[in-house]
Amino acid sequence: MKLLDNLQLETLTVRLSRCSRRYALDVKIESYSCKMVTEEKRQFKKLLAKLLDEGLQPSFLKLSSSRTLRGYRDLTGSSLDREAFRMSTFQAEPDVNPQSLSRSRNVSCYSEGGSADSQPKPSHPFISAKELFCLMSTITLSFDSTYDFLDKTSEDFCLEPELAIVRNYISHFCSIYVDKYEALAPKLWSTIDAEIVPHRCVIYSYKPNHSTDPYSRRCLASFNYFFFNRNLKRILFFSLCVLNETPVDDSYGDMQDIF
Repeated sequence: MKLLDNLQLETLTVRLSRCSRRYALDVKIESYSCKMVTEEKRQFKKLLAKLLDEGLQPSFLKLSSSRTLRGYRDLTGSSLDREAFRMSTFQAEPDVNPQSLSRSRNVSCYSEGGSADSQPKPSHPFISAKELFCLMSTITLSFDSTYDFLDKTSEDFCLEPELAIVRNYISHFCSIYVDKYEALAPKLWSTIDAEIVPHRCVIYSYKPNHSTDPYSRRCLASFNYFFFNRNLKRILFFSLCVLNETPVDDSYGDMQDIF
């Protein structure tokens, strides 16, 4: 795994982190290559051995249910119609049409897609061991290895719905905690689109444990998303944590340069 240089993402990260008068924001918008180095290959083999020892199928590791759908209900007081959207796995299918109006829900919306495994696929959302390892490695690197996410399980991660739902949730979240997010949003999403093509990504998230991980310390509210583009073999990690701290006085003034 390697952090990829992207000056536009770095600039947007700084700007978004300064977009609140009331809250200190910890923002990460980072792009990672999924190519493993030697040490990561060793760690991945160790993970595979552990999964097999536990009697788990490395191709079909169970994920938790969407944090976005629960969060949307908490923010708005209403639930989304499950018949009106699909989970993001359909976006990675080779023949996907992002403009399609078809939103039929079926078991395939939970599949990883492209698997050569002949075993029957479970009905619950799942992930392969390799993709799970990429998620764990990405978030560990993003937090500068100050917290080791490599001991997490697949159920510490969630499968999220299609891009339109995720973007809508982020917009609702930021309307509460981030000033003038809508003014920054077009530039933010055009940059993300150029880097990762999010409508062709499977979207995952990490589920904080509310005790020891970075999202549980000093954090009032947060979201995090992994946009996993299988064709590019790349992950874009987008995380925003609202800290229980007073923002630096002069940081908001710099925000005026954004608009």
